Amino acid sequence: MPRHVLAATRMDGREIAREERPAAPSLTVVAAYGDLHACDYVTVSQGESVGLYARDPGGTWDAVSPGTDAVTTDEMRLWFELIHHYPGPDGADPNHPLGRAPQPGAVGRIDERRAIALVQEHIATGGLDYPPQGLVADRFAAGWSVYAPVDVDDSDPMAFLDMPVGRSVFMVGDTGRIKEVTSAIPPGQADALFTAEEAFVRRTPAEEAFMNDLKAEFERLDARSGQPGAITDFTVVGTPPEDMTAARVTALTDEIARQLALCGPQRWERMVAAFSCAVSAETADLCFWQHERPIEARVPEQIALLVRRQRHLAAAMPAGPWLRLMVAVTKGPGGQAQVSTQYDYGDERLPDGQLLAPRHYRNDLAAYPRAGVPAWLRAYAGANDRRTASPRQEAPERPFVDSLVGWTTHVVADQQRITYGGDSLTWEEIEWVRYPVSRTKHQGFLFPSMYTNTYTFGVGRYGNSPKSLENLTWSKGGKRAEAPEAWLALVEFAQRVLEPRLLAQRLDLIRRGGSFTIGEMRVHRGGLTLRGVMEADWGSLTDVKVADGLVWIHERGRQQAVRVSLGSANAVLLPRIVAAMAG
Repeated sequence: MPRHVLAATRMDGREIAREERPAAPSLTVVAAYGDLHACDYVTVSQGESVGLYARDPGGTWDAVSPGTDAVTTDEMRLWFELIHHYPGPDGADPNHPLGRAPQPGAVGRIDERRAIALVQEHIATGGLDYPPQGLVADRFAAGWSVYAPVDVDDSDPMAFLDMPVGRSVFMVGDTGRIKEVTSAIPPGQADALFTAEEAFVRRTPAEEAFMNDLKAEFERLDARSGQPGAITDFTVVGTPPEDMTAARVTALTDEIARQLALCGPQRWERMVAAFSCAVSAETADLCFWQHERPIEARVPEQIALLVRRQRHLAAAMPAGPWLRLMVAVTKGPGGQAQVSTQYDYGDERLPDGQLLAPRHYRNDLAAYPRAGVPAWLRAYAGANDRRTASPRQEAPERPFVDSLVGWTTHVVADQQRITYGGDSLTWEEIEWVRYPVSRTKHQGFLFPSMYTNTYTFGVGRYGNSPKSLENLTWSKGGKRAEAPEAWLALVEFAQRVLEPRLLAQRLDLIRRGGSFTIGEMRVHRGGLTLRGVMEADWGSLTDVKVADGLVWIHERGRQQAVRVSLGSANAVLLPRIVAAMAG
């Protein structure tokens, strides 16, 4: 039987050390080996099968891929580097594989006017609360940063207090992809990470990149020879064979399915994911079944990056890039999982719910020219976005909450938005949530004591936000009062739909070097800061509990826990933020 080869590697796959072992090492052994050699990646090989293990910024080791081929291991290593370590505290490194600006491809670089026009169109079609006029654009390696400038009176030392905090900046790639980030992220880090994402998706296969580098070196030596024409021609012949490309696409699809499986509940039996993609946008639907009950889940942005990469590789196949990818996984009785994959190349018109705006298909046809384009797609891509993107005529959706709050006004919530009186927010634009519960005891003298239970639900955006939605309150008397049904329904929806998105956004912000506050607690890449009370790195936090309307945070060496009220915006996310960052 082939022996197991343990190798400590750098992020580019170069080995630092290796040794053979007669049996497969445990995760504890792998972690110790990686720590010994001060690296972030360890591979365990047996024959042609390679398992990849990695260490996150908090120092915790885990299996990224239990066993695949060497090329896919390189893909997953670079993917883990991108989502966990890049660009790092020292900023972008031009020698890093992710630090090189991606080739603009068939589309070429877009100009400043085009970038601003795309953002204005994005604001208009999305109904965003953002000024569309007076936008400016700054060029970086992979595209443009587009934003509304803020005028500050330099002569007024207090003028900075009026500057908006956490305002949106739109990153526009040369392919037309738009990503909205917050200005709380340092501009250099936002530019570096967006560039790295584009570089990860659009980089050429390893052997093709090697031949291109070899060609460049020959041309450099020819220029130094002083004899023009010493090398008359150098042509890179061919691309990776079709069967090799197909094998890579299949292997990466298996890794995508493996990562998606981690997004579901425990003991699920079946999973179905559907992706509809173009070069500048995508939609993703993910559903698990547990005891025949469907449970919808959100596809994290990190996995969407893998899907974009898989599609870019698939574009080299004779059929070209797919328009829809469907992945289904079924668990067998023995725990074995069966993965099935289907590709939709647009022979028939895509379902309305998975049809992107026409401009995205125009971008896609420009980025990936192909000879045969279905007639419906050619016509649709040439259509006007606003005219074709009008909503379908459907019966009005029934709200899952319609409850009186106070004496006269109802709170109404459906799958799209929450409304109280004349104020309304869509769930997608909500940036924070809270739902504290408190009990007040009214001590009686001549009569028995009475209790008032207050159930609060609040959502909002930072900055300009409807005040009425920040403090929806129900009161019930009694020592053992049951929570109001409307409050329970809103909390259940927030936990299932809002919290996963908000948590992913906050963790992403921390990873990029940004910071935010929860109550008076500042949360940042280094840990938690409460001015004058706590300055704790993630590794020093030992326990986080929720009790008595508070989040209790324990730090090693500190007797008293630091407390954050659950009435603070997004305080409910703190335990999971600490768990994710502290490992």
